[in-house]
Amino acid sequence: MICEQTRDEPPKPLPSLKGPKRVVLVRHGQSTWNAEGRVQGSCDLSVLTDKGKAQAHTTKELLLNERFDALYKSPLARAVETAEIIWGDRSGQVKELPYLREIDLYSFQGLLKHEGKERFGDQYKNWQKQAFLFELDNHAPIRELWYRASVGWQDILSCKGSTILVVAHNAVNQALICTALGMPPEFFRRLLQSNGATTVLDFQPDSRNSATPPVIVDRLNQSPGPPFGKEPAGGARVVLVRCGETEGSEQGRLTGVHDYPLSPLGDVHGNKAGEFLMDLRVSKVLASPLQRAQHTANLITTYQQLAGSRKPDIQTLDSLNNRDWGEWEGRFTSELSGQPIDPSVEGLDAFYARVGEAWAAVRETCFSGDSDSEGGHSVVTVTHGSVIACILCHCLGLGQEALPLWRADAGGITVIDFPDLSEPDRVVVRCSNFTAHLGRWSVPITPDEELAGVCGIDGCF
Repeated sequence: MICEQTRDEPPKPLPSLKGPKRVVLVRHGQSTWNAEGRVQGSCDLSVLTDKGKAQAHTTKELLLNERFDALYKSPLARAVETAEIIWGDRSGQVKELPYLREIDLYSFQGLLKHEGKERFGDQYKNWQKQAFLFELDNHAPIRELWYRASVGWQDILSCKGSTILVVAHNAVNQALICTALGMPPEFFRRLLQSNGATTVLDFQPDSRNSATPPVIVDRLNQSPGPPFGKEPAGGARVVLVRCGETEGSEQGRLTGVHDYPLSPLGDVHGNKAGEFLMDLRVSKVLASPLQRAQHTANLITTYQQLAGSRKPDIQTLDSLNNRDWGEWEGRFTSELSGQPIDPSVEGLDAFYARVGEAWAAVRETCFSGDSDSEGGHSVVTVTHGSVIACILCHCLGLGQEALPLWRADAGGITVIDFPDLSEPDRVVVRCSNFTAHLGRWSVPITPDEELAGVCGIDGCF
């Protein structure tokens, strides 16, 4: 078994599926070694702190009304305790899966960070800077982890249930996400996993009989607390906000570039987003020219002023406009499913290139020198679901074929960090489609069956 789990081999492909599955990944709450700054790896000597238990209970409350058919958990104590708190008295299959243990870090395990630097020097620096190439004790920890996660998927996706809870760890959750999305080990540390946070992946049987089922990231790293963390020292931050609902999007219509105003629900979304961002120091707001985005942006700047900050300027970028659906605009997405794209629709190549220009402008705003904050900017960008998906592809270096990977709901928040301005191509996605701030209007983990097959309504590909 151990030999099977420590192979330095390419990941296995996902198994084929007969029906849709939703997998909810949760990282355990803060552990004693997290708090001490020790390298944990797969060592099982740490347990949850009081803060970690509180995080697990918060996640339990967030998932209290959600339906799960099965629980898969790491065998390590910190994950087991988190899983027991969240699962509560639910019925259903419960299974400890050795493949879900944390990354094996061999001689590093148990060391404080300064001890790692002192004892291992350049080798420890390689772990910090180029982990996917890093080797230790004749092992390649990240490549082994990617393979192990792919083996774990064979078991998880064979579950007879359709909604599955998985409680594990930071690195192994990253590996599960990346192997599901087809991202190689180079993406380690690019998709953040915080203590107690949930990530939701939707798997669909492929009607084209492809060997790999399509996957959608419904949300990434929805943490028990605000997703911002500390502002990156010497870096910059982009906060992407999908504008609030319109009457058309509420009805399930393709809104495209039709200039709908916010609906009453959309106004709630904008106010909730603005209130949620009050404690974030925002230097500038960029927005799509459509009035639903402009109204959302204005609400955000008003809340900044209410918080005692300078009211940020709003800059309109035409390149942040929604995808033009041509003759399809205003039609119901349900009636268009499976149809060939109408010739009047904005071509995917043109759309991808246009949003690439928008992303370049957002980056330039982050890296420009006109901010009153030291070391960069926190820039809010208010736009549409399809544009947010496209920006995520650009910032991670993914092609347009990855556009369907990302879901963005009305009022949802996506956070992208530049940890170091001297490395402008290194980005970390802190979260995507965070909706917990919407309160009673937040998007449930287990969706309404009628909407289960709808991809973002305003951002379908």
